[in-house]
Amino acid sequence: MTVRTATPADADSIAALVNRAYEVEAFFVAGDRTRPAEIVELMTQGRFLVIDRDDPARGVVAAVYTSIAGDRGYFGMLAVAPDAQKRGLGRLMIDACEAVGRDAGCRLMTIKVVNLRSDLMRRYSSLGYLVAGTEPYVHRPVLQPCHFVNMEKEL
Repeated sequence: MTVRTATPADADSIAALVNRAYEVEAFFVAGDRTRPAEIVELMTQGRFLVIDRDDPARGVVAAVYTSIAGDRGYFGMLAVAPDAQKRGLGRLMIDACEAVGRDAGCRLMTIKVVNLRSDLMRRYSSLGYLVAGTEPYVHRPVLQPCHFVNMEKEL
């Protein structure tokens, strides 16, 4: 499977994938995770990396947003289609983001994980990410209190 940089033409497919993958967060937040206009706007600040399905008419099977700020890389909105999970695609996307960061001369890769997603914190910890602080969660209306846990990994 090939990872490529998305274009604005992919925004609808990326938004649909992200929203489908993030339905697991419905226990603590309301509404969709993103929309195509936000995807296009984020492309002006960084880039989305994607893996296409075998049938391009079905859109992308995996996507992640990544950006660079000085010597820090960031990735977020990692999404793998529910029917393609547990096949290593998430790890492939993380590796691609880390490679982008290294190629840009970053010394750290950073992520934000909602504290209620302890499964994700364990996963990222197993990949070498360490807790580096917290910050408020202000993206969508919440159904229960939560916050971001900032994590980082030396590249």
